[in-house]
Amino acid sequence: MRKFLVYVGGAIIFSVFVAGFIAYFITSFNAETHTWFDGFGRPLSESPLLMRFMFGQDRLWTGWGWFLADMVIFWGGVAVGFGLVSYGSKDAKVQDDAS
Repeated sequence: MRKFLVYVGGAIIFSVFVAGFIAYFITSFNAETHTWFDGFGRPLSESPLLMRFMFGQDRLWTGWGWFLADMVIFWGGVAVGFGLVSYGSKDAKVQDDAS
């Protein structure tokens, strides 16, 4: 059962990296409305000066709300995934040593 948590944690980590790639590296342009969209279909606007200096954000972005949500989802997913992998692999080693 604990080994299953390693796979679930790995899947979560992989999923948040794929979602991050889709959100930040895939864009589309609607010629009718002259609007850029990210990989999830969220409209993009020019990033503010603060984001350009602090985070090196040269691209378009979705806004403060989505930026914060993306960071919480990404880093939270990495933390949960890493925790599951760590917990599952630690317990699996203990069981292997006991055998």
